[in-house]
Amino acid sequence: MALSGDHVIVKMDDSGGTLRTFADGDIRSVDLGLAYDQFDVTGFGDDVHQFINGQLRAPVTLQGYLTTTATTGTHPVINGAFQSGSTVTLEVEVGNNATPTSGDPKYSGEFIVESYRPMITNGGAIMFTATLKPATGAAPAWATV
Repeated sequence: MALSGDHVIVKMDDSGGTLRTFADGDIRSVDLGLAYDQFDVTGFGDDVHQFINGQLRAPVTLQGYLTTTATTGTHPVINGAFQSGSTVTLEVEVGNNATPTSGDPKYSGEFIVESYRPMITNGGAIMFTATLKPATGAAPAWATV
């Protein structure tokens, strides 16, 4: 599920463990990839294949503009966490056609930054793609703000 728009707020820990809120417009999309490993448990006498769910895979892909604001810029926060290899909290708040408020959906969990790729093009804005994967045994989850 990819999220984008004016009413999505993305927060992430920096390498020091302080939760930082990215500025409006810095994050262009957030892809919350939720999928279970599935295992085939079909018997020889079954008419159709049967599956059971295994462990949850929950990678998150952030795409946005590389900004260098000292404590809240995407580059200092994401690159710092990537370089340190530290576990970070990620929160994604989704507003209902307005700034997120109490009761609106919030996705959060503990992650590690698997990859961070700035993309520099001649004459264009510097963009980045970062992939985060769960860092603890607890699965990321949806809750409310």
